[in-house]
Amino acid sequence: MKKIYILIGIAVYSLTACNQLLDELPDNQVRIDTPEKARRLLTNAYPKTSEIVISELSSDNIDDNGTIISGANYLSNEASYWQVIREYNNSDGLQNVWTAHYQAINTANTVLEAIEKMSASAELNACKGEALVARAYAHFVLVNLFSKPYNPNSSSTDLGIPYMIQPESELNRKYARGTVAEVYAKIDADLTTGLPLINDSYYQTPKYHFNKKAAYAFAARFYLYYQQWQKALDAANVVLSTNDATTEGLLRNWSDFTDASKTGGKVFGRFAIYYTNERINANLLLLPVSSEISETYFTPYTRFVHNKRTNGEETLVTANLWYPQRQPNNNFSFGYYYFEPFTPTSARADGVVVDKFPKFNAKNEEGTTVKKSIVVPFTTDETLLVRAEAKIHLQQYASAINDLNMWTGKFIKKDVTIGSYTSKNQFTQQEIVDFYNNLAYSSTATDNGATQKKRLAPSFAIANDGIQEPLLHYLLQCRRILTLGEGLRWQDIRRYNIEVARYQRDNRNRNNSTIKAILPPDDLKRTIQLPDAVIGAGMQANPR
Repeated sequence: MKKIYILIGIAVYSLTACNQLLDELPDNQVRIDTPEKARRLLTNAYPKTSEIVISELSSDNIDDNGTIISGANYLSNEASYWQVIREYNNSDGLQNVWTAHYQAINTANTVLEAIEKMSASAELNACKGEALVARAYAHFVLVNLFSKPYNPNSSSTDLGIPYMIQPESELNRKYARGTVAEVYAKIDADLTTGLPLINDSYYQTPKYHFNKKAAYAFAARFYLYYQQWQKALDAANVVLSTNDATTEGLLRNWSDFTDASKTGGKVFGRFAIYYTNERINANLLLLPVSSEISETYFTPYTRFVHNKRTNGEETLVTANLWYPQRQPNNNFSFGYYYFEPFTPTSARADGVVVDKFPKFNAKNEEGTTVKKSIVVPFTTDETLLVRAEAKIHLQQYASAINDLNMWTGKFIKKDVTIGSYTSKNQFTQQEIVDFYNNLAYSSTATDNGATQKKRLAPSFAIANDGIQEPLLHYLLQCRRILTLGEGLRWQDIRRYNIEVARYQRDNRNRNNSTIKAILPPDDLKRTIQLPDAVIGAGMQANPR
């Protein structure tokens, strides 16, 4: 297999990953010789940039508000239309995402190498567990961005990403790209070894590390993508327990967002600060990142955004089980949601935006002001939906519906009357099946054919029992709404091979949208192209 140069800047990073340690060493070399130093260095084993922006822009959560909206950056335009994404020195750009994740991997490997040279101890075992899980996570993000989704029929030949298992100590070191199957097998091995070693007692700020619940939430998502349904279910149970009362107590109290004494009122930015509060049980892992994510999804004149068409035809106020009457275009009420979105008030603006990403500025090592945010990669709510999906695949339908009802019971208000209908938040299997059987599939044959129900063509089989497919549609819609803005919808699109239409607002009649581009099932553009610099250094590009 072809060898390639991949890790631009990683060798330099390995000598500067922990400034405090470097300052203490006269020879300016990182020397990890105590458990405390290992723990301190592990704070750098988490990526400092997120893939969320690229993933969300690629998904069907985003519309194009039209060329009348000036100032859209090239990254947003290229990602939204599935073009090759070039480099524009953007904090959310491909090169930064690639490098940040390999830097995190390199730090984890540096710690693992140091641990092997020290005497065994319980604290070092905990460090080893965290390093292995962190290494697995960064590779997981990369393989699901730059490679095809796992497919048991093709992953043994689909191009993967280099899996680093030792620290980078020289520039231009050669690595093989490998296959998706090989990457998934190595992630599995790291999790199998690392998960039992996680020990929360050694964390001073556990929400900023792979604590036990966060680690098993990651494992649940990984095994779901790996199509190992029982393992996904088992991992989710570690996070949530099998007791309904306990599980409900771990979910987010969405009603808090109606309590101004907790959030500071419905002011954009305040919801995000409360949403990312580390004291909230639902938040399992918090990652500070360099990102313009809050500006990407909410400014008065955002061109690429979750807008009123998407909102009205596919997501929050389309026909849903909890409110099956689709609301009139541009005359929306979000009264049955505790976590209400924000809508810009500018005449030309068109956005329906959830407030999840706090915005703040910080100085980097060079003294330059950079834009920062905090993301929450894993929550108990999302893990509950992972468990529900695993149960659907295992045909444990009653238990899956129970999980879904637990989530809607916390997320949706009941007995709210809007127009002629009063909302519900608990549903039977028959109600779910009937609703989705009576809902038309989304169609791109006309500009007005969008619905939330997409045609599914995954690499795994869907049972022909009249139950599994409707439940999967419902599950996918629940997760789409729960994770708006977070990029996870893109992975569901890839896993289920869902067609995506990119709608563009008419510059004159702002209530009209037309389909400007379509991403069909199995299209090669469903896999993001590698960064320019990585291809230029010799790595085989993804086929397009």
